[in-house]
Amino acid sequence: MTRLAASCLLLLALGQTVHAEDARAFRMGFTPFPYDITPEAVTDTREFLRGNADIIAFHMESVPWTEALTGEPFRDGLLGDWEYKRDIMPADAKTYVAVSPGRDGLGNYWGDGENQPVPPEFLGKPFDHPDVKTAYANYCRRVVEYFEPDFLAIGIEVNEIYPKGAEKWAAYLALHRHVYAELKAEHPDLPVFASFTLHNMLDWQGVPEDATIAAFDELMPTNDAVAVSFYPFIGGLSSRVDESFAWMTGHYDALSKPYVITETGEGAEELVFPSTGQVIANTPEMQEAYYERLFALAQERAFPFVISFLYRDYDALWDKIKDTSPEFFMAWRDCGLLDETGAARPAREVWRTYFDRPLSGER
Repeated sequence: MTRLAASCLLLLALGQTVHAEDARAFRMGFTPFPYDITPEAVTDTREFLRGNADIIAFHMESVPWTEALTGEPFRDGLLGDWEYKRDIMPADAKTYVAVSPGRDGLGNYWGDGENQPVPPEFLGKPFDHPDVKTAYANYCRRVVEYFEPDFLAIGIEVNEIYPKGAEKWAAYLALHRHVYAELKAEHPDLPVFASFTLHNMLDWQGVPEDATIAAFDELMPTNDAVAVSFYPFIGGLSSRVDESFAWMTGHYDALSKPYVITETGEGAEELVFPSTGQVIANTPEMQEAYYERLFALAQERAFPFVISFLYRDYDALWDKIKDTSPEFFMAWRDCGLLDETGAARPAREVWRTYFDRPLSGER
């Protein structure tokens, strides 16, 4: 009996070891970005997320500047959007919320709808104006109160501000530091950060953009994570994914902060911009290879989460909005794990291979 008991304990230990090795070390999710503006597309998106994600990203770039400053109730349009977002959450999923004060001066206003003009009382004010700092900090507080997020970005792809001018970057830094300090005093356990675009830290040959990198490094003491947005095809880096990740870890490992992929995607079809003839020459195989590399790194380094911005190509949506939208909005059209018909690409199988693994209890 003693020998039998010992054998059983050994088998149990081996089973636990195998389970630990097989466990997924990172959460996987999407934004609820629909492929079309129809009730069917919205329903499809909600159902796909509920079956294929254990973290959901809410990406919000307009700001209710006036109400955030005065403390008045937010408009019904904003609250309706927030209610929809909260209701879409899968059971037991975590929440990542990303907000932004703007990328080239103050972002648009969110009143009855998004992307409205900046209110007159905020026009021309820099990021570090007292009213802006107060309003944006108040807005972030109300976001936290409503969504109770597990992760919060208070800036989206903010390294793109630096090329707009040193004065604008300095003003943004002051705003970021102010809001970070306010939120951490009230929510010390909430991870708060701003993201950067990896594809803009390196040029088309994979050479580091030293000035932009140095500027973003100024922000890192008030960033709880190395928060990365990466679309390899935008920077011509689809053939340099391994080099890009090697630079990222080589530069930031010394900080001993977790890596989070706040948004990502890779093209799966050749895309031609009509006005310029510029070609993005991607294939399903390139997309598959990208996700294999990304997930292997996320597993090895135990990233807290990876967000793939789109789950399905938005050809149907683009056909409806292209006449009133900037042409570059089509750049991400073919980044879905499903194509425009809903057919799965090879990268979808890569996703499921990882997602079907049990999530580590630490996540």
